[in-house]
Amino acid sequence: MTGNNIFPVPNATLPYWRSELHGIDSLRTTEELPKECDVLIIGAGLSGVSTAYHLLSDNPSPPSIVLLEAREICSGATGRNGGHLLSPHSYVDPVVREHGVDAARELALFQRDQIYAMKGIAEKENLDCDAVLTRYFETFLTQAHADKVKRQYKEQLKAGLDFIQDVQYVGPKYAEQGSCRFVLYDIKHANWNQLSGVKGAKGGTTTTALQLWPYKFVTGLLARLVERTSINIQTHTPVTSVSPSEDAGSIVTTSRGSIKARKVVFATNAYTAGICPTIEKKIVPIKITCSHIKVPEKSPNQPPHLSHTYGINFNDSSRDYLIPRPDGGIICGGAKSTYAGDKNLWFNNVDDSTLIEQARPHFETVMQDNFRGWENSGAAVDYLWTGKYFADMREVIGYTADSWPHCGKVHGQENHYVLAGYNGAGMPVIFLAAKGISKMIREDVPFEESGIPRIFKVTEKRLEKDVTR
Repeated sequence: MTGNNIFPVPNATLPYWRSELHGIDSLRTTEELPKECDVLIIGAGLSGVSTAYHLLSDNPSPPSIVLLEAREICSGATGRNGGHLLSPHSYVDPVVREHGVDAARELALFQRDQIYAMKGIAEKENLDCDAVLTRYFETFLTQAHADKVKRQYKEQLKAGLDFIQDVQYVGPKYAEQGSCRFVLYDIKHANWNQLSGVKGAKGGTTTTALQLWPYKFVTGLLARLVERTSINIQTHTPVTSVSPSEDAGSIVTTSRGSIKARKVVFATNAYTAGICPTIEKKIVPIKITCSHIKVPEKSPNQPPHLSHTYGINFNDSSRDYLIPRPDGGIICGGAKSTYAGDKNLWFNNVDDSTLIEQARPHFETVMQDNFRGWENSGAAVDYLWTGKYFADMREVIGYTADSWPHCGKVHGQENHYVLAGYNGAGMPVIFLAAKGISKMIREDVPFEESGIPRIFKVTEKRLEKDVTR
């Protein structure tokens, strides 16, 4: 598949997050496209909407902004993810090896700050998005994997890596037992009694996390901008090309006409290579699958409620994530081991209109197979969907060549900005990365003053590496 074919397809599968649509879902602020604008943002997911929010909030001289979306608001990766963000410690060793301790600290603190920034905005803007601050529990079902993580954790503590103090390793004594009741009375001290409930867990790590309804966060935030700013939103308006104009601006061509823009922001994640040739083969889309699992209301065997969120590592290369919903349902993503062998299903594939049916049997029994007290619950899949993501750095293949996002100015394009390629971990970085991009635009500062982690910067060296199978 070439970059020219990387565009959103119609009739996408329906994710659970889009089961309750907002009034602005298919908004067009004006019947016709504006002729020009100061900043044109391509993509109305978390990246694009967050960038618009930071550009327009508390700005005495706000720019004119046009926000373009090929389909509906938040219909891409943000509306198809797990609704979860945390600051994992698993990346620490490779970052320290390649970039040094300071870079690892910078990234860890950035991700930690993202949790509280999104929680704060949800509260400040009164967003009805089910935002809940919780603990995340990463479990390991093989002894070798648990021992490896324990060893890495101890080495990190011994090395004085103070930025992982929020992480705690839990041994087998508490990793499996219990019905998932967890009392957190201090961020550094916890009652581990009855912690996990994951069958056969040999160990685990816990850290602070935030879960929310991503579609409602994005649409709620955008609705606030509609109420108090002059942002122009145009849904169902796919961009087909971006070309330079005679006055150092850009001509953005869409299916409905063209707009002249002084600055352009590519908030297009998996689709970036389709309209930004510099990024072709540097960000490669993959297709993965996610589910919502529901317990019948009249089931005589109601399972214990899960009070925090989970990762289940079946082995070094097979992992699911699970996020309990307030209504007792479960978001579960992963099951990649069921279809990973057929790369045509997922590698360089943007077709989210079809399901990866090989994953369905795994999701149908994942709760019964792995959680104590769920064996006779009758839990079953009621939503199954696909989306475009990028491989988590813990998996075999990274879908940016170095497993880190591309953020900052597009190489060789002074007035083009990009934030994309999140490798399956966009929620912990996007909101503050967008704040950094907006600072670059608002204050005309270099990347180094944006607050974005240094390893995210778009550089010539990073662009030398293509993503391959």
